[in-house]
Amino acid sequence: MAQEGKTEHGLSEEEAYFYNLNKDLIERKRKELNAQRAEQRSRELKAQHWMCCPKCGEQMEEIELLGIMVDRCINCAGIYFDRGELELLLESDEPKCFLGSLKHLCR
Repeated sequence: MAQEGKTEHGLSEEEAYFYNLNKDLIERKRKELNAQRAEQRSRELKAQHWMCCPKCGEQMEEIELLGIMVDRCINCAGIYFDRGELELLLESDEPKCFLGSLKHLCR
């Protein structure tokens, strides 16, 4: 049982108020810091892997293929598409034109 004027943790009502206020502040700050850490980690991973070929690890360059910018490795000539780019190329009026463009890049 709590004493009169005391909470179950033995704090006065005023102490409990400030305890809870600080507890909420600490939780908010912890969430902010965790979000900042996650953002920093994401930036570091992006910097490590940005425009690097997933096959051989060499640098890649952006080239235009039928009006869409795609990524091509300068070493192994692998071609990589960002999300939605392949779908755009496949929706083109002339699918043979797309395949011809790919053959031209492989030469």
